[in-house]
Amino acid sequence: MSAALSRTMEIRKHVVETDRGVVAAQHRQAAEAGAEALRAGGDAVDAAIACSFVLGVLEPWMSGPAGGGAALHWRADTGRAHALNFGMRAPASLRIEDFPLSGEGLAGDLFPWDRVVEDRNVLGAKAVAVPALVDGLEAAHRRWGRLPWAELVAPAIAAARRGLAIDWYAALIIASATRDLACDADAAALFLTDGQWPRSFSWAADSDDRLDQSRMADSLDILAREGAKALHGGDLGAALARDVRDKGGYLGLDDLAGNRARFETPLAVPYRDALFHVMPGLTAGPTFARAMEGLAGETLSE
Repeated sequence: MSAALSRTMEIRKHVVETDRGVVAAQHRQAAEAGAEALRAGGDAVDAAIACSFVLGVLEPWMSGPAGGGAALHWRADTGRAHALNFGMRAPASLRIEDFPLSGEGLAGDLFPWDRVVEDRNVLGAKAVAVPALVDGLEAAHRRWGRLPWAELVAPAIAAARRGLAIDWYAALIIASATRDLACDADAAALFLTDGQWPRSFSWAADSDDRLDQSRMADSLDILAREGAKALHGGDLGAALARDVRDKGGYLGLDDLAGNRARFETPLAVPYRDALFHVMPGLTAGPTFARAMEGLAGETLSE
């Protein structure tokens, strides 16, 4: 790379400042939403909720209300760690026989499992698991939140009304998934040009090309007014389940009603003169605990 070219390709990180803490996020607008929650007197949990909802709009390839996860939370006032599990589950009607191995080696997904016929475990409606993210955020908000729930969802609604600007990064992500997106008519209509082509992009920070996320905004508006019950027993959840099943998946109303967030006891992992608190269950927590146990007796000096 020439010196002249290298000077034109500077990538800079934006710092969102607040005198009440630090908010870190992949997308600047998500960090700004979290920082604004702190400025308004919110708890760190409030900031995380606002940040999460905005990420679901502006980085839908990695985040969203139809997902799940876990949170390890430390309260400085009590000196206590809390583990909140809102992980996804397989729908009750899922049939293992619908996922035969192809014998073609490892899948091209994030995890090195054996490839399934048609990649059904990672693509399409059959790959959709039962979400619990919104219930997890609401559970944390009930216990520690200071700001009104609807106020925390509002920045995401506003972002969805504007639509996701297709900058170079969004265009790259969409282009890399074009073949898979084209397999679903709704996904193709939303993300692809004319339902089949990758989108062009602008180097500008605010592109004129935007995804129409008005339906996402409508769904978030329901969540702002009704909370997690809208997904776990309400009309929004019914619409989600119906859409997934119409496309060949398994998601049902009973699945949504049964998968709710739960507080668990964190794993306490001593290591030399330190103590780590990690998530239990089907997470990386137990693996971390075993690794630290193995390392504790090793001599790591040169």
